[in-house]
Amino acid sequence: MIELVYYIKQIGNFSLDAIWFPLGVWTLCCGLAFLVLRNREKLNPLFHYHLRTAALLSLPFGIGVAALMNRIPTWFAESNIETAFIVVQNPIEVVPAAANSSATVTINWLEPSLLIGIGTVIVGLISLFMIGQLVKSYVTLKSLYKNLEITELQDVISKDLSNDRLVKLAFHDHPLVPFTFGWKQPVIVLPSILQHEPEKLDMALQHELTHIKRGDYLLQLALSMIESLFWFHPLVRYGNQEIDTYREISCDQEVLSKSDFSIKSYANLLYELVPLSSGAGKLSVSMAVKNSTLKKRIKTMKYHKLQKTSFRQSIAFLMLMIVGITLPIACSDLRAPQGLSEEELANTELNFNSPNVTVNGIEVLQMNSNIDAMAFNGMVMILGEYGSFVFAPSHFDGAVKAGNISGNKATFEVNKMTVEITTNEDISDKKIPIYARHFTLDKALDFKIFTKIPNQILTNAQRLKDFGTLTNVPVNLSADLKLSGDLKQNTTEEDFFVVVEQMPKLIGGMAGLQSKVQYPTLARRAGIEGRVTIQFIVTENGNVENARVVRGIGGGADEEALRVVREAKFEPGMQRGRPVRVQYALNIKFNLEDSGFTVDQESAQNTMVVNAWNNDNGTIKGTVKSKGGDFLAGANVTIQGTNIGSTTGPNGEFTIENIPDGRNFLEVSYVGYEKTSFCITGCN
Repeated sequence: MIELVYYIKQIGNFSLDAIWFPLGVWTLCCGLAFLVLRNREKLNPLFHYHLRTAALLSLPFGIGVAALMNRIPTWFAESNIETAFIVVQNPIEVVPAAANSSATVTINWLEPSLLIGIGTVIVGLISLFMIGQLVKSYVTLKSLYKNLEITELQDVISKDLSNDRLVKLAFHDHPLVPFTFGWKQPVIVLPSILQHEPEKLDMALQHELTHIKRGDYLLQLALSMIESLFWFHPLVRYGNQEIDTYREISCDQEVLSKSDFSIKSYANLLYELVPLSSGAGKLSVSMAVKNSTLKKRIKTMKYHKLQKTSFRQSIAFLMLMIVGITLPIACSDLRAPQGLSEEELANTELNFNSPNVTVNGIEVLQMNSNIDAMAFNGMVMILGEYGSFVFAPSHFDGAVKAGNISGNKATFEVNKMTVEITTNEDISDKKIPIYARHFTLDKALDFKIFTKIPNQILTNAQRLKDFGTLTNVPVNLSADLKLSGDLKQNTTEEDFFVVVEQMPKLIGGMAGLQSKVQYPTLARRAGIEGRVTIQFIVTENGNVENARVVRGIGGGADEEALRVVREAKFEPGMQRGRPVRVQYALNIKFNLEDSGFTVDQESAQNTMVVNAWNNDNGTIKGTVKSKGGDFLAGANVTIQGTNIGSTTGPNGEFTIENIPDGRNFLEVSYVGYEKTSFCITGCN
C-alpha cells in the first residue's frame, strides 16, 4: 500500500506542473478568447469556426511546447537560458513523495500531492475509456462502409468534378443525416430519400464537398481526440458545440454563395433533415441539424452574399490564434517559493543564542547556553508533554512546510501547535524555510535541543536516551527521524553526541588552524577557491576521528583541509560533567586574494620529465611528469616559434596535430618548474 501511495504522489507532483498548471493557463486564455468571439456576432462564420478550432487545438499543442521549453535549460545547462517569462508561485505545498521505508508510515490522505495524484489517475482512466469509445466509433464506421454500395461520385452527377475524382458516394436506408468520413479517399454517405430528388441531392452533395475541400474531417478528428482526453473541461465541451454550429453555418453560406440554390429550398432541406439521426459518430463530418441551431443557421443565410469568405485568410487567423494561446502556456512556470540552495545551506550558520521556546504562547524551555549549527542540519526538540518536534530547512520524510526562520525567531505550526523559538541575537542573516514533523511520546521528557547531520540516522531508541530521561520511547521513532539526502544507515560506529551542554573548543582557534593550511599548488594554478566543510568526531581526549569531506571544492583543497583538521586538538565536549564524544563540523577557507600563499621556492627549481614521440603523420603525442613521477596537468606544450600547441590533461598527456614540415622544437612550461625544450622533428 505504501508503495502505491508513493507512486500516486509522484503522479500528483508531476501532473500538477505538466498538466494542470498549463491547463489552468489555457483556461484563462481560451475563456477570454471565447468571450471576445461571443461579442463579435457579425464576424465571418468561417473565422468563428477556425478561431474556435484554434483555441481547442492550442490546448495539447501548448502542453507539449511547455514540456519542451522546460527541457531547454536542462539541455543547455551552462547557458542559463530562462524560458519562463510568467512565473506563478505554487499556492499548494507539494513536497517530494517519500520512498518506501521499513519504518511505520502513516498515510495522510489529505496531502495535496496524494489528492492531486488520485484525481489525475481517475481522470486518466476515464480519458482512456473515452478514447476507447472513439475507437469503437471508428470500428462502427468501417463496418458501415463494408455494407454500403460504393460508387464514384462522377458516375452519379453530371457536372464536372475533376478535382474530386477520389471522392466516393454511397446511399443508405437508415435514417441518418448526410455525412462524410475518410481523408485520403473520403466517402459521402446520403440517405436514400435524396436519391430521386436531384435538387436536394445536389445541395447535400455541395455541402459535403465543401467539408472535404476545407479539410474539416481532419479538424473534426483532432477535436474529437481533444474532447475525449479533456472530457471534464466545460470550455472544451462548449467550444466543440460552438465549432459544430459555425462549421455548418460557414458551409451553408459557402454553398449558397457559389451556387444558384434559393435560400428557401436550402432551408426546406434543413427542415426535412431535422428528424433524422446524427448517429454516425464523432469521427465523421455530418450535415447535422439541431433544433437549437436551425433558427440561427437559417437567419444567417441571408447574409451569404455579404460575407466574402477568404479560406486562406481564415487559416492564417487559425495559426495566429494557436500561437497566441500557446505562447502564454509555454512561457509560464509554476514554481515553489524559492528557498536556499544546497550549497547556500552548507555555508549558512544558525546561531541559537540562549533560546527561549514557547508552544501556543506557553514557555516550555529556556536555555542559557548557545547552540551553533549549520543550516543543512535538522533539529529535534523534545518538549515534555508536547512530544518532540523534528524540523529542518529542507523536506524530509513525513514533514510539511510549517514556517520559517527570520531574524531572531524561528516559528512553525504543526498539529495545531505553534512553536516559537526566540533568541537574543539573529539566528541567521537569511530567511530560511522550516519543514516540521511532530511526534507524541508517552511520558514527559527532559527539555533538550540537539542537531542531527544529514547522512546520519539514529538507529535505536537507546541513543535518544543520551539526550534526556527518555522512557517508553517508540522503537520506530529513531527510524522516522531520517532526513532527506543520500542516507546511509551505520550501526557499527560508537554512539556520539551532536550537541552537549558544553561543546568542544578548538585549541588555538580557527585563526590558528587556518594558518596551518598550505594552499595546494594545483588549486592555486587552477584558480580554485571556496570553503571545504569537514565533519568529524571529537573524542573524549580532544582528538579528531572519522574526519570526512561533507562539501569539497577539488584541486587538492579537500585533502589539505582533511590533513589540517585531523591534526587539530580540542578541549573535549562535556555532558553532565564528564567528557563525551561529540560530532562536529568545521569550514576551512581557501581564498586566493587573502591567503598570502607563495610559491615554494624549492619547487621553482624542479625539473620536468617529458616523453614525446612523432607518429610521422604530422601528430606528436606524449606525457609530462615531475621528477618524482607525478603527472603534471595543465602544462603548456607548444611548437617553438609557432602558435601550435596543447595543454596536458589530468594524466599529463598531450597531443599536437598539424606539425609543420622540417625542423621543430617542442617547448614545455609549467609554473614552478624549469622550462624545457628539445628537437622533435627534422633533427638529423
